[in-house]
Amino acid sequence: MADFPTQGSPPFINRMLSVGDWKAYVAGYDFGRLVPSRLVLHHTLRPDEPQWSGLASMRGMQRFYAGKGWTAAPHIFTAPDGIWLATPMSRVGIHAGTGNGSLAQGWYSIGLEMVGAFDTRLPSGPVWEHALAVMGELSRRLRIPPRQLISFHRDYTNQKSCPGWAVTKEWVWSQVDAYLSNSPARPTLTPGPVGTPAPAEEELLEALLEQSYARRTGGQGYNGDWAFHQHAVEQGLGAPLSPSQNLAADGRTYNYQVFARDTLFCEVPNWGDVRSLAELLGGSIPPAGLGRALLDATFRAGGAEFRPDWAFHQFALINRMGPPVGGSAQVAVDGRQYAYQAFAVDTLYNLVPNWGDVRRLGDLAAATDPAAVRLREALLAATYRQAGTTYHPDWAFHQLARGFRIGPPLSDSYQLKVGAATYAIQVYALDTLYNVVPNWSAVRRLSALTQRRPAPVLGGGVVLGAAGVELEAKAEPEVVVAGDFLPPPAVDHRVVRHSPQATAYGERGGRRVELVILHGVAGPEEEALARMAAIGSRFATHYYVSAEGRIFQLVDEDKAAWHAGFGLASGTWYNLNRTSVGVALERPAGWPEAPAGNTDAQNLALRSLLRQLDARYQIDPDGLVLWSSFMSSDEGTLDGLPLGVLREALER
Repeated sequence: MADFPTQGSPPFINRMLSVGDWKAYVAGYDFGRLVPSRLVLHHTLRPDEPQWSGLASMRGMQRFYAGKGWTAAPHIFTAPDGIWLATPMSRVGIHAGTGNGSLAQGWYSIGLEMVGAFDTRLPSGPVWEHALAVMGELSRRLRIPPRQLISFHRDYTNQKSCPGWAVTKEWVWSQVDAYLSNSPARPTLTPGPVGTPAPAEEELLEALLEQSYARRTGGQGYNGDWAFHQHAVEQGLGAPLSPSQNLAADGRTYNYQVFARDTLFCEVPNWGDVRSLAELLGGSIPPAGLGRALLDATFRAGGAEFRPDWAFHQFALINRMGPPVGGSAQVAVDGRQYAYQAFAVDTLYNLVPNWGDVRRLGDLAAATDPAAVRLREALLAATYRQAGTTYHPDWAFHQLARGFRIGPPLSDSYQLKVGAATYAIQVYALDTLYNVVPNWSAVRRLSALTQRRPAPVLGGGVVLGAAGVELEAKAEPEVVVAGDFLPPPAVDHRVVRHSPQATAYGERGGRRVELVILHGVAGPEEEALARMAAIGSRFATHYYVSAEGRIFQLVDEDKAAWHAGFGLASGTWYNLNRTSVGVALERPAGWPEAPAGNTDAQNLALRSLLRQLDARYQIDPDGLVLWSSFMSSDEGTLDGLPLGVLREALER
């Protein structure tokens, strides 16, 4: 029978069938010259059953796929109200990456989406009844047993639980077998795969991939159903540097997308037949044809024209450096002029005019020679500028990116809320770094998170260990960076006025605030605040910053809190209380013998407080001092305190 007409982009049929209508539809369906040989089962996650609104939901998903640049989508959606037709079954859909198949490979699959989220429960009710009818009648029509016909989306990607961890193949196959034989199905509540990641971790992974893929793709973002994206994640190709788009070469139309390590392409509409530009070229520079068209497009994606006679470009091609992220430029270091160009894998440079002596910035990552360090830092600063952001050598992300050799940044550092947690992230060409706020120094890598999934099934195989046990990549531990590191605070921290207020203060006598004096005070927090606020106390600071980053005010700033006493400068004694704001920093009970521990949250709050004080008093950076410095004691007593970085908060 002739298929229903399509509408919109990507082409959707957008027609709902009952089970009876579906049986008649599939029994007489004309698949054309190639018949599908597989069905891939999915769940939508969103919208779920309560959110489903029929045609409005179908059109919403069609708009979503159009925004991703897709020219096809899944074929069928089984919903509470019926069986909805999307991409015609006679066309190769986009829904399972390499599981889509292709005309060139001689096979393709039908994508079936069940409306709902099934990580913790089995599908049931009308959604499952409609899904059973789709799978059963396709098995009957194609004459392929359910065990050979039906696979899962998670078979083709290690990024998703789809169609939900609660759903197992044995349960699905037995249910479809029962449907075909018109017999009662065995009640089965088999749990999902052992050792699978929690839904919260999957949500974080999806969010980080979406952020990484959205930087240079014009909003297309990430989708694990796309063969390019699945292949890029599994092969470690890094972030995309362009959206997916078409080009014509040799009379054919190709879809391609530029990634940090390689450019992927396929002939339209063979979406699952992913090919690599690096393998196509083999290090050569073709004068024309598909290879040259893709090579030129790769460089254009990075904002530069490919110049086959340039040493940088020859080196980048041979060594698979990916696309550029800016043009060639020069920088002066120690009286010498260097040419450089940032590529996705590394920044190339040479000493002018030694054009053929191409070197890699990454090789300077562990340099200790002062001249090499100055060159490295200058090239890093230039690389970050070319990428549209600023290099901060004291930031953990930037320190680790240099050591990990993950290429230039594709974004600034920013914060992202996923579930109940807030993460700081920064996207680089080859990886994305992130941490849980406010644990700024405990940095993790997106690549390690993707490797925690069981190995995907590709071409029907699995990766097995020596004992026949399926391998699972081990998660890379977090990397803790020592030294001075603080990211810029996103917002000022709220100051809480302590009750009761401290009474250990006098008058300033008309003196202006010139100093901020830091004290270490042994905790715990409640006891330290109570000591300073007690009647008769002879010591109190204006502010107290807890280890968790809470800021309490005990004395108004127009008063001279009794916290520092007199100090000697140039032979003259000064009442430091009158010219300073005192800030106490919580330290653990037993301090100073006990170490300070993790002070990231406290330092971030202190930096915020310093910015507020500077706005009122214009304090010189050297005006931030330790009380111990006036007592001729060791300034390192306040361990965990990045004094140099904190002073940056007072620089206007």
